[in-house]
Amino acid sequence: MVLMHTDRIEEYLETILYLITKNQGPAKTKQIAEELNVSSPSVTEMIKKLHSMGFVEYKPYQGVELTEKGAEEAVRIKRKHQVLETFLADVLDFDRKEAHREACELEHAVSDSVLERLYDFLGNPEYCPDGHPINIDKCNLQREEKFIPLDEMKEGSSGTVARVTLPRETKERLTSLGILTGEDIEVRRKQKQGCISVMAVGSEIALGRDIAKKIFITPKGKVA
Repeated sequence: MVLMHTDRIEEYLETILYLITKNQGPAKTKQIAEELNVSSPSVTEMIKKLHSMGFVEYKPYQGVELTEKGAEEAVRIKRKHQVLETFLADVLDFDRKEAHREACELEHAVSDSVLERLYDFLGNPEYCPDGHPINIDKCNLQREEKFIPLDEMKEGSSGTVARVTLPRETKERLTSLGILTGEDIEVRRKQKQGCISVMAVGSEIALGRDIAKKIFITPKGKVA
């Protein structure tokens, strides 16, 4: 029972951090309820508990903010989730959705010491499979970045390369082809076998889905 109680607290803190980052402002109780699929009264009760523990501040009609203590804990949980998600996606070959679900379950059971060994085993990656930084400062939480994986873009859509989360050797090869941060890219064709043809710096390049899903694009116009 104590473990379940701790799990729930961590789940709330991680959700509040996600909403604050997304909104660039306080998390609304209604939003928290929707994210966690719980009732508003349940959220209110937990917010009171988190406040008594020094994790959050609540302002009526404005929403919930993390205290410094709360932000530190939420960032720790988020990082744990990201490292586990990276392991599941990059080593065990889970797709992103499966990796996210499994990481949600595992993050409450893995100790900090085991996590750091896992992070070292992965080669200290900078980004998780969703392209977000793994190491962020609790005092300088990142803004929600509007990018999507290249493999989710439609034919004919275009954008700017925002981030590439591949091993150094692969990144260097892509750079030599013109696929690097800040350059424009256009999706020409998406083939049934998973290959994606893109136009970059005047040349058409064929990429496998396993590569394309780790190239993140800031889209121009509609992409879905």
